[in-house]
Amino acid sequence: MQITIEMIETKEFKTKPRGYDPQEVDEFLDAICDEMARQMDEIAALQQQLAAAKAARPVVEAPTQQLKPIAPVAPKAVPDADFREILEMAQKVKSETIAAAEAKAEEILAKAKEEAAAKLDNLDVEKETLTKQVAALKEAAADYRAKFESLLQAQQEAIEKASDLF
Repeated sequence: MQITIEMIETKEFKTKPRGYDPQEVDEFLDAICDEMARQMDEIAALQQQLAAAKAARPVVEAPTQQLKPIAPVAPKAVPDADFREILEMAQKVKSETIAAAEAKAEEILAKAKEEAAAKLDNLDVEKETLTKQVAALKEAAADYRAKFESLLQAQQEAIEKASDLF
């Protein structure tokens, strides 16, 4: 609901014994009406200024002639000397890159060979150690077998002597 100045001026409030002071309410409502009137006048003045500004603004018309398409720019011709210099630089960069790659490859290969040789040396030492351990185990097994066989032989002889007794 839009409130107008007339609505504020004609509004009547019920009074009660303990309500607002009617004179104070009326004075405040009058102040509201005055402020609303001032704002409405200001809005009207601004709308008039806007209309005047729009009327005073020159009208810009679009050009009636057709625009010509822009021709593509031809690439700048490179003199033969510059072209040769660029080509020589490219070949130099290529050669340097290949040389660096080959050096890196050789370095990687040398490192891999070194690591492989170290691992082979370690494996040879480990093989010798294991061979010695196997030989020692075979010798121990042979000693055990000989002792076991002599023990069995002694037991068999004891059994034969004991059977002579019975």
